[in-house]
Amino acid sequence: MRHPAHATSELIDVVNLVTQAFWAELRRTGPAIEMSQWSTLRRIGRTPCTMSELARHKGVGLPTISKSVEMLVRRGWVERWVDKSDRRQTMIRLTASGRRILVDCRRALETFLDERLASLSAGERKAVDASLQLVRKVLTVAD
Repeated sequence: MRHPAHATSELIDVVNLVTQAFWAELRRTGPAIEMSQWSTLRRIGRTPCTMSELARHKGVGLPTISKSVEMLVRRGWVERWVDKSDRRQTMIRLTASGRRILVDCRRALETFLDERLASLSAGERKAVDASLQLVRKVLTVAD
């Protein structure tokens, strides 16, 4: 049996490998998007949010998130609007183009990983899936 610290270290290394390999492949073949833009779009795609909520989620200040959002607006991936229930709040939501880029990136990532995992046996793929479900279970925050 592996020591828990080894499993933790291995998980960190695997997440890093997947991230590096995927973004290298996406830069080579996919849409022109940066990892930070993708993660911002994913957050906004879950539910529209305020600039403050997005800044907290990303762990940055309002000036930084304002610049990031402005770039996403210029690319046509997000739009701002004023919340009618609280006119002081500027909200951010995805555009159709923003949703499309998220779908395209997700599809590219799934294809990339499917190709890499194809060399595993059916039993190995089943074991990977079971392990990932356990990791998801312990990392999912209860509402």
